[in-house]
Amino acid sequence: MNLVRGRKLYGRYIYAQAIVKKTEDPTDDSIIFLPNVYAVVAYNADGTKTAIFGNGAENNTIKSLTFELAETGCGAFSIKFNVLPTMAELKYKQRVDIFLFNDSRPWYSGYVTKRPISGTTETEYTFSGYGYYNLLEKVEIFGTYVSKEVSVIVRDIAKQAEAKIGIVYNADKIISTGYTIDTITFNGVTAKEALSQLSDFAIDYVYGVDTRRNLYFKPRTTTINEQARVWVGKHVDSYVPTWNVEKIVNWAKVKGNSDTNTEDQWLAIVEDTASQTLYGRQESIYTLPTYCTTTDAERWGQNQINKYKDPIKSATLKTVRLEYPKADGSFSVRKLTTDGLMAIYPLKVEMQTYPITKLKYSVSADKGIQLTDVEVGEQPITIDQYLANLERIAKNAELLS
Repeated sequence: MNLVRGRKLYGRYIYAQAIVKKTEDPTDDSIIFLPNVYAVVAYNADGTKTAIFGNGAENNTIKSLTFELAETGCGAFSIKFNVLPTMAELKYKQRVDIFLFNDSRPWYSGYVTKRPISGTTETEYTFSGYGYYNLLEKVEIFGTYVSKEVSVIVRDIAKQAEAKIGIVYNADKIISTGYTIDTITFNGVTAKEALSQLSDFAIDYVYGVDTRRNLYFKPRTTTINEQARVWVGKHVDSYVPTWNVEKIVNWAKVKGNSDTNTEDQWLAIVEDTASQTLYGRQESIYTLPTYCTTTDAERWGQNQINKYKDPIKSATLKTVRLEYPKADGSFSVRKLTTDGLMAIYPLKVEMQTYPITKLKYSVSADKGIQLTDVEVGEQPITIDQYLANLERIAKNAELLS
């Protein structure tokens, strides 16, 4: 739950009044879950509610909705209405929180990027948007950090994000790494890119923006999430595992900026000899678009090798059952997040564990609340990811020029 190395993570919330306080979320045991109850709440910037939609509201106008949770927090969402909400109820860039099963804690928080225009001939009206992690693409980071512990740099980025885009800064959710970077310069990289690089220096940290719109930076949980222990055939309809050996890299050169001038320079060579023995030497070139010393570049590169020295395990699951009865006969649900490992018990095969990558929830009048799609492990690259990587390579080349 909200525990990292024994520390409770408290949130800061925005209310209609000028109140800032620390509070704890209720526990699962204190929530009275109800089957197929859901609500979508829209808020003004000051935290006041403008509208409540859902089957608990009078004259519910929602036909269906979907939302995604990823390792970086809340992903994309889409809500289809039978009646078009007014601009006073739901406008562009407006925050929406989604609550499932009568839970008082939001399962999702995001903002509207697309909405239908009045006068359309459509008879169903789709609103869509993203979680607040997406806004970190709009924050450009400039500055040089010398002899700074990684989390100190992250806190500075979080404060900049709070000032520019309204993401809530919560120092308790940015966990110390114990590693001090010699020197790193960000010269116009996005906050997303900066956090990605800093997580590699930290070694196996995850980052993103959660359902309370808090930026987090914390160690990856490597133990099984008990909410994510499932048996194929009983809790899961479909389970398709995949191993990918094409991504193996066990020898690489790290390229970055010179310590003495702006020309490209090879900063380090990193490798894993055990992987080379098993799979042959698989080479790659890693490029750091930021200024780094040789020591930092070697640590960053070795972390890349550690990720890709072995075959990449992944799997997809369809229709994971969320509801289950408790011992006393009361109704309860799995509140699945991407925290921790999923334990899967396939048919006639020993248990397999994977890091949880993405969850897709859906709600509709005919099927109720469902966890329709689950991705675990690192999925094979899609064409969208391929094109995004090409754009990133071009930007890195521009920064290095």
